[in-house]
Amino acid sequence: MRGANTKMENTVISEVISLIEKIDAGDYENLYRLLKKAGKVFVAGAGRSGLIGRTFAMRLRHLGIESYAVGETICPPVRKGDLLLAISCSGNKKTLLELVKISRKAGAVSLCITSGKSDVLARLCNHKVIIPAGRSAQFGNSLFEQGAFLFLETFVEYYRRKKKITTAEMAKRHANLE
Repeated sequence: MRGANTKMENTVISEVISLIEKIDAGDYENLYRLLKKAGKVFVAGAGRSGLIGRTFAMRLRHLGIESYAVGETICPPVRKGDLLLAISCSGNKKTLLELVKISRKAGAVSLCITSGKSDVLARLCNHKVIIPAGRSAQFGNSLFEQGAFLFLETFVEYYRRKKKITTAEMAKRHANLE
């Protein structure tokens, strides 16, 4: 039965490749610089974007970076020198906009991952990564979410290699209560 969905698989993969090629390569270095300066890193997003954020917060821990998913009971207060990373395709989720305002008032730096350069979130944040996911054959914001996930996963490798962190070191920080 292999190949029954090949046309749709090719469409999805083509969309993702095309999207990834549009992401600014300088965004990796900018995020690297921000993380090097940050005290703690807070990651926020709604829905599937929030889940992608949580996966990134976990990988940051594996890299040895103190990180939190906003809204968890163990999340400390944001302070001056921290970094808030907000993920939203639409860039207009009121809850995320409030989080950015609160973090900036506390003296933290904000970076958003969004789909539009001029959406409210992009204008409110200090820094932005644009994942320009326009029309897609997929449902909802799947293409944006795939692009955000792949950008962040690629960034983990970028950071790991720049800091010469071995996968064995990362494995030592991996949860053992699963």
